[in-house]
Amino acid sequence: MRVSTGVPGLDQIMQGGLLAGRAYLVYGEPGTGKTTLGLHFLAADPRSALLISFGQSTNLIRTDSASLGLDISEAAVLDFSPPAETFVEAQTYDIFSPSEVEREPISRQISKIIEERRPTRIFVDSFGYFLNFAMDAFHRRRLAQSFFRFAAQHGATVIVSAEERDCARDVDGVIHLEAGSEGRLLQVTKFRGSDFHPGRHPMRLSGEGLQIPLSAA
Repeated sequence: MRVSTGVPGLDQIMQGGLLAGRAYLVYGEPGTGKTTLGLHFLAADPRSALLISFGQSTNLIRTDSASLGLDISEAAVLDFSPPAETFVEAQTYDIFSPSEVEREPISRQISKIIEERRPTRIFVDSFGYFLNFAMDAFHRRRLAQSFFRFAAQHGATVIVSAEERDCARDVDGVIHLEAGSEGRLLQVTKFRGSDFHPGRHPMRLSGEGLQIPLSAA
């Protein structure tokens, strides 16, 4: 079964869209369109979508989405972005590191909403923040693997955004976004279980979101 990314040109590159129940990484430098792609993915079926945000606040994300004509008003949202009060609060941890203390309640909230809502689409923005709760490279990978498997067991297709390829080994597909002298480009570099159109494809970001010319695929 295929799941639309919400971007017709990308669906064509991936020969019909994502494979259901699998995890995908979208990575690239800041400003390359990672969050925008994720918003397209959520807006394709918002009633069955979950946004987990570690960067921008819910209000900001909903405002940005609406400005692009992407309606995610019915999507469930977990907002883990730090409130302004965090800047002036001083917290001390006697035995455990801050990441170890914070990770457990966050993991509980994520598992609870997935079990209750059973979303078929999950977008995590930015996944690197979540992985930073792990104490070392081994536990970072275990955290990523366990999250992907938990989401899949509950019927979700997952897209995570990151600036690096940190979890590329553990996802079923990798989409690389670039913005440079050659313009904005998108490249699928990994897609388990399916063929795809290789190479770097032109894309653009506009007031209507992320667009890939169908002829480019």
